[in-house]
Amino acid sequence: MLRFVAEAKSQGFFSWLLQFRVDDRTVGTWDPAAGCSLGIEKHLHEGRVVRDQVVAFAPGSQTAVVTDPKIRETSFDVGPCALDVLSAFFVTRARGVAEGEGLSLPVFDNGRRYLLSVRLRGKERLDLPAPLGKDVATVIVEPLLLEGTGLFVKAGRLMIWLTDDARRIPVRLRSKVAIGSVSADLESYTAPADRRP
Repeated sequence: MLRFVAEAKSQGFFSWLLQFRVDDRTVGTWDPAAGCSLGIEKHLHEGRVVRDQVVAFAPGSQTAVVTDPKIRETSFDVGPCALDVLSAFFVTRARGVAEGEGLSLPVFDNGRRYLLSVRLRGKERLDLPAPLGKDVATVIVEPLLLEGTGLFVKAGRLMIWLTDDARRIPVRLRSKVAIGSVSADLESYTAPADRRP
């Protein structure tokens, strides 16, 4: 089982001035043997909006049980081998996105089942922390999320920069949200033990 964690916290002058606090934590679990999600847990606090959600996927039954005060139903048909949004991002990294082809993944999020399309939007060279180095080739991908799904309560366009190699390390993220934007840049990187010299 692999566990993926995404956290977003507000900072800076405008966050303080507008009194708009963001404190989000999302944890997804994925079964690498089956290639399917096991569950996702979201705790989202954005300004006055608070959302807590737990989704448990039942392996082999093609169903998911959702605990969320804002979703009336609790059991959903999710189809074979559905992914949560964090696991879908990991699978995107593992498979890669071919130029001109894109990638489609079966996702269940916020009580909805849909095909998540991921498109290649360009390439860019970036200066990254050691040991990655300067002038590193990256690809820019965009997951086309449905409105009301994703890692934030209200998400807009999301762009992700990955190293243009077999590792496809996420090094930058940019997203427009209801009030302002979310930005993340890789600050440090430690290579896995089997990749160290």
